[in-house]
Amino acid sequence: MSSKKELVDAMTELNEERVLEVVQDMVSEGVSMNAISMALNAGVSNVGKRFENGEYFIADLIVSGMIYRDALRIITPVSTGERPMPIGRVVIGVVEGDIHDIGKDIVVGLLRAERFEVIDLGVDVKPERFAYAIRTYLPDVLLMSGVLTFAKDSMKKTIELLEKEQLRKKVPILIGGMCTGEYQCQWIGADEWAYDPLETVAFCKNVMEAKTVHE
Repeated sequence: MSSKKELVDAMTELNEERVLEVVQDMVSEGVSMNAISMALNAGVSNVGKRFENGEYFIADLIVSGMIYRDALRIITPVSTGERPMPIGRVVIGVVEGDIHDIGKDIVVGLLRAERFEVIDLGVDVKPERFAYAIRTYLPDVLLMSGVLTFAKDSMKKTIELLEKEQLRKKVPILIGGMCTGEYQCQWIGADEWAYDPLETVAFCKNVMEAKTVHE
């Protein structure tokens, strides 16, 4: 069995000890951070499917997030004391009425590993706070996350406020989490949606690359 397959299976089974062992072995073998992250994400995706099928519960989702964060600490480059110039600034938060922050925390860790400056607004973030963050921090990207079904209503409410305050055109917006999808993205008025954390990171990097081309 390949190390990637073994990592996916261990993550799926929520075997923390094995996940960390395999990740450490992969790092020692020189496997890229991206490849390890993809295997971890595949495992987390399987956990989500088991949750949807009633095989796992909320507690299992929480455990998967904890394991993922521990694995991330292994693959994230250790600081040398000198902080490189950030490649972009991102504001992120879980929308009003939702407190599920596992996915958000995973994205925050991955973005910081890619040298983004991340302003994490936390959970249950009201539309007014998102608007304040855009005016104050002038982010390159705004990320909104939600798991519960009604979180999409909070996302739409937030974007409506940003339009009212003439802030919408100032920043690209991606929505993420279990409540999102192509239809929801169009209905909410976001620019893009993602369920996979790596897709979210790719979106942010693409935004910065596009800005560089137009500068």
